[in-house]
Amino acid sequence: MSDAARLASQSFSNKPTGVSYDHFVPSTGDLSAISSTMNDALVGSAYAAALSYAEAISGLQKGSISWSIVRLYYSCFYSLRAMLILNQVIPFNCGGEMLLDIQSCKFLKGGRSSHHWNWNTLRKIPHMSKSWFLSSDSQEAYEKLREHRENVNYTHGFTDPDFHHCLISGESDLGKRFRSYRDDGKFMYTYLTDHLAIAYPTMLILDLDKLMRKASIALPTENIDHLKRVWSIKDKCPIC
Repeated sequence: MSDAARLASQSFSNKPTGVSYDHFVPSTGDLSAISSTMNDALVGSAYAAALSYAEAISGLQKGSISWSIVRLYYSCFYSLRAMLILNQVIPFNCGGEMLLDIQSCKFLKGGRSSHHWNWNTLRKIPHMSKSWFLSSDSQEAYEKLREHRENVNYTHGFTDPDFHHCLISGESDLGKRFRSYRDDGKFMYTYLTDHLAIAYPTMLILDLDKLMRKASIALPTENIDHLKRVWSIKDKCPIC
């Protein structure tokens, strides 16, 4: 748990009994303390997203299909968390999954669990309402990739080293495939069933990279060096 999430949880735990979460406002001191830790929380989630993505691409090249699907899902999971933090929305747990929107000073229901977002709530946050990563298409792609990850973990539907049906469409060379998804400015592949397992996390991590650069936020040098060692294709590794 990041310091931002821990402090948000502590703030929420001060809610008086009988007061609903949507009528409880965090103190100015709490908001200030949480805000001061957001960059560290962002960097932590962004690094986890980029490392998961790099490990997935490397694993696919080595025929480790099941493990790579899990890593692709977690890249999406951490990318979305980082996107929220960039937008001053802190996910945290305090007897349930919650969100703290710093801009409106409001607590919101986060979802059924940390892996099951309350997408409708996210889309109602004014300054994020038009973000592509909160669209219904994005939700469907995320949930489909989560199903693939659950299939790996619980029903053993992936038979390594054979590529699963969700991975067999498109260019067999992963470097070329990465470039196709990277350069897909019109989201042609992002949500397609036969492409989204790689295309969707690629679009998320690259958009996170762009937003972090716009905000002048970078990973520590040691994180970048490690990502470059894991990255297995000639193109630039995201977030590096």
